[in-house]
Amino acid sequence: MDQNNNSVNINMLNESDYLVTKQVDPSTIPTETSQADLELLNKAEQKSQYKSNIAKNIKNPQLQRAVSSLKLVNPFKGY
Repeated sequence: MDQNNNSVNINMLNESDYLVTKQVDPSTIPTETSQADLELLNKAEQKSQYKSNIAKNIKNPQLQRAVSSLKLVNPFKGY
């Protein structure tokens, strides 16, 4: 029995070492908090949709194509 108890203790994890999500009732979240979070999400979405065009004012088509091809793109950002 003592050996069985030790194996149970080994398998238990300390929750404070990990990111753990727990169930929350949405009706308990204050309206101010949800509105503030929604505004932050809207700002972040607008920023993610904005793409600057550094080659916009270049008249030479070859140079414009070259500059556009050098534009850095984040492969992890979903467009």
